[in-house]
Amino acid sequence: MPSLEDDPVYGMEPADMKLEGSKAYKRKDYVTAAKLFFMAARHFPDDATLLSNRSLCWLKLGEGDRALMDAQLCRMKRPGWAKACYLQGAAQMLLKDYEKACDAFLDGLKLDPANVEIDKALW
Repeated sequence: MPSLEDDPVYGMEPADMKLEGSKAYKRKDYVTAAKLFFMAARHFPDDATLLSNRSLCWLKLGEGDRALMDAQLCRMKRPGWAKACYLQGAAQMLLKDYEKACDAFLDGLKLDPANVEIDKALW
């Protein structure tokens, strides 16, 4: 049975968890990235960026429900952030809830009318 010390996250500083999560994401190791962002969020509960990063990991893994939950939490923590709206819309698209996805994308465009990523998602 593996011990706690065998877990690469064990003993890691919270700021390093964020950094290593980003590195794992760039390597397309989305499971590890999501785990690291989860652990970091326990230390930084108000950091909406961690929630957005984790939501993006869940999207890449096809986990629409998890992606949506993190995107919604992200929007609550940072309501004026268009990226959070985009992530919510993307999660709802994955879940085939197209009407709510469009609503989220439109909310994002209201916050950032020049956002190309959201504009593309709508068209």
